[in-house]
Amino acid sequence: MTSRPKLLLVDDSVSNIEVLAEILSVDHDVRFATSGLKALQMLKTGHKPDLLLLDVMMPGMDGYELCSLLKHDANLQKIPVIFITASADANSESLALASGAVDFIHKPINRDVLLARVKLHLGLIQQREELESLNARLVQTLLEVERSRDQLQILATAMEYSPTSIVVTDTLGNIEYVNPHFCKISGYSSEEVVGQTPTIVKSGLTPPQNYTDLWTNIRRGDPWSGEFINANRDGTLYREEAHIAPVKDLEGRTSHYVSIQLDVTARHEAEELIKKAREKELQLSAAIQQELLFGEVPANLAGFTINCYTAALQVIDGDFYTVTRLGPSTFEILSGDVMGKGMTAALVGAGVKNAYREAISDLLIRGMSVGLPSPEQIINEIHARVADKLIDLGVFVTLTLLRFDHATNTMTWVNAGHTPTLLVRPSSGECLELLGDNLPLGVTAGEEYRQHQNQLQPGDVLCIYSDGMSEAENNDKEQFGSERVNSLLTNLSVPGASLDHILDGMKSELNAFLDGTSLKDDTTVILVQAQPT
Repeated sequence: MTSRPKLLLVDDSVSNIEVLAEILSVDHDVRFATSGLKALQMLKTGHKPDLLLLDVMMPGMDGYELCSLLKHDANLQKIPVIFITASADANSESLALASGAVDFIHKPINRDVLLARVKLHLGLIQQREELESLNARLVQTLLEVERSRDQLQILATAMEYSPTSIVVTDTLGNIEYVNPHFCKISGYSSEEVVGQTPTIVKSGLTPPQNYTDLWTNIRRGDPWSGEFINANRDGTLYREEAHIAPVKDLEGRTSHYVSIQLDVTARHEAEELIKKAREKELQLSAAIQQELLFGEVPANLAGFTINCYTAALQVIDGDFYTVTRLGPSTFEILSGDVMGKGMTAALVGAGVKNAYREAISDLLIRGMSVGLPSPEQIINEIHARVADKLIDLGVFVTLTLLRFDHATNTMTWVNAGHTPTLLVRPSSGECLELLGDNLPLGVTAGEEYRQHQNQLQPGDVLCIYSDGMSEAENNDKEQFGSERVNSLLTNLSVPGASLDHILDGMKSELNAFLDGTSLKDDTTVILVQAQPT
């Protein structure tokens, strides 16, 4: 590539395109499209980029469909596609590979990872072009060996000074020639390998299917490309990207096989470093999340016991909760779920949780109520602080705030679009859904939140859960469902049952339902049990 590499960014979010373009436009010519259809029109009318960065989730034609269309178009199928995705599960990556993608970059965008991946694949394009050009020249020269001794000398010189390993074998795979670079990489002299087969550097770690595909292709006269994990003379492993093609004589019969092999060990090591850096970043983020999104449950809450469980889809998640002691007999639980997943959702959740603390403080300072501000005052104050910002970001947050008072045996609550709180009375087997009629934070700036109150009885069990549980899907695409959550909680909440027993039963039933299928969303369950007065 003698000019600046050309990139095409495809994303329906203008803000995402702006972030990517700011990072990439320094060293690349960047164009963009805001839908899969617009991108396809650009590509069909002559704009052919060196690399395509493609968002997965888009309205109309999504990333998988666009990528699949490109890979079935002879004029466009060689354009490498990197997916920009918020999903990190194995199913999403399998779909991406099936549609023809070469790599993934996970949201939120890490500048160094983005530049490293783009540089890596642009470099591979250039290397492959050079290898294909060299391979074509070598094959053409071999075809004319009998007609030109001068050309044979040129070929020998090219092989001797090539920065890649070159191996020539007969039709049985016996080595007839290796160039100096092969000897340098493998540690074997040409005298040691001539007459042997390339298995002399076989490590045993290359998938057997690679060799099966290799011989199937070249025996029918087609070239083959793939990777080998080889071992040099002292046992050190190295990786090679091999391009092997049959050489035919003037009568069209295969006389030799030529293999051009590029050492890609450094590339794999760089990819591993990027992977480890990403894992370290996620581990650090998970530790920070425990401080920002989840707090420790205060000990010895008068009249109540609490048990909590959370499972993040991407190590860090958008679910959050906090338990706050407000007095000798009073405490609150705030639980929420941010639309989205990963680091961005976690940061929004931390911001809402911080707004909750500030709302209580400001309401007390301003003297907006006698004693503690009510739950509806607190939620409306949080809404006033964050609604406009959430609307600007295109994000909403479901919340539920429950205040427990052991002195009056009451629970006062506000539900802002969150899944219903379940109230089970073991003595009667009754299960109530406490939902309310308010919207989530960030949907409309004019929402006014109202509180409700329920009388509690000794032994009552309350369950606050996120939609990651009710919307969990098994292999048959069947959802666990809110009715199954209600029935399960009711059956487990028998008189005398502990919260540990109830929570273990819920997790066990969910795992049995999933039967090995991964969760598609962050999942949180909080159980509260009223004790005798």
